[in-house]
Order: sequence, then C-alpha cells, then structure tokens
Amino acid sequence: MLDIKQVGTHIKAIRKKCNISQEQLAEMTNLNQRTILRVENGQTLPTLDTLNKIAEKLDCNILDFLSISKSREEILEYINRKLNTFTDDELKKFYISFYQI
Repeated sequence: MLDIKQVGTHIKAIRKKCNISQEQLAEMTNLNQRTILRVENGQTLPTLDTLNKIAEKLDCNILDFLSISKSREEILEYINRKLNTFTDDELKKFYISFYQI
C-alpha cells in the first residue's frame, strides 16, 4: 500500500538536497506553493502528472519518491510470504520472469 506521508517525505528530502525551496519548486513546476506543501506534508496524494513535473525539475525519477525504507530482511520476508501464496503455475511464471533479470 502506498504511504502518502512517505512519498511526501521523499519529495521533501530530495528537494532539500537540491537546495530548492518550496516556492522555487512551485515556480519551476507551475504548481501552487500550497500544493507542494500539502504533498510534502502527506496531506494529499499527487497525481502522476504532478509527480512527473516534480521529478523532472528535481532531476530524479518518480520511483525515487516511492522508495522502500524497509530493511533487507523485511523485504525478503515479504517476498517469501507472497511467493508462498502462489499456485504452481504462478510460481513457474514468476521464476521464468525472474530468471531473465
């Protein structure tokens, strides 16, 4: 499940790392400064268009806003739980897809 507060936290951190103020980002993206504030505070989930505008101006990828802050062990545990729910056919398809990476 997508955590909008986490998305906002990542956007804010990347913006600050770029030494860009909320006001500057709003101007760069043609968005309202209040929109930037609400997104960063996790009060609203931005549209894909808004995420694209922000990512472009911060010279990053939308996926950077959605990055996972879980430990390696938590990620592996989650994957293992999911894999255990697969049918044999689903597991074979997953294996084939994974093997091609």
